[in-house]
Amino acid sequence: MTMNQTRLHQLHYQITPEDYAALRACLSDRAEERETRSVYTMFFANYRNRVPRSPMGELLDGTAPRFSLHYYDEDPTYLLLVRWLEGWRASAMVTEAECRALLAGETDWLLERHNPLLLDFHESLTEQMLLPQMSVTYQREIYTADDLNLWVALDTDIRASMQHMNFLDPQQLERDTSDQDGKILMEISYSDRIPDDVLCLLEQNAPRRKLLRR
Repeated sequence: MTMNQTRLHQLHYQITPEDYAALRACLSDRAEERETRSVYTMFFANYRNRVPRSPMGELLDGTAPRFSLHYYDEDPTYLLLVRWLEGWRASAMVTEAECRALLAGETDWLLERHNPLLLDFHESLTEQMLLPQMSVTYQREIYTADDLNLWVALDTDIRASMQHMNFLDPQQLERDTSDQDGKILMEISYSDRIPDDVLCLLEQNAPRRKLLRR
């Protein structure tokens, strides 16, 4: 299990294609692009006591653990189970076979792994009645500037599906969401400040930008 604390300040925006093009050009010059990859994410939620969500389906209640499953670049061989709790992110590896068992309602393997995060997930599934709720697919570009402790993600072609049994089938997910116009989101995470040139660009684009959460 790995665990790390997020940066102190986080901003989430829905942006336009024009914003995306301008920000991508600015960030390419200012920061180091770390990776570009396709992301497949499934969120879990309690259907009896629903909590606020972002447009990507993320749970926004910071007092309860939030769980999600992720795999990348159309390869579900190994997945990452992520738990967010009060600013801390913990993760554990899950195999495709284990994920298929989970989608079929089988949870005993979580106990057999003897992993603290998986044990916590099992407790949340059984006591809080967490269930798969939404699958989200998108393309993510990540930019970093280590000297400023800045992290920026540009997520494009965001599409959501309620057919959670198709989560491990990228082609079927694409068919499930073929009628959607993909959204574009930007996430900024920083500890001290946003660089002046990036901040200036954000202010120029402010009339077109929609703040989702801080």
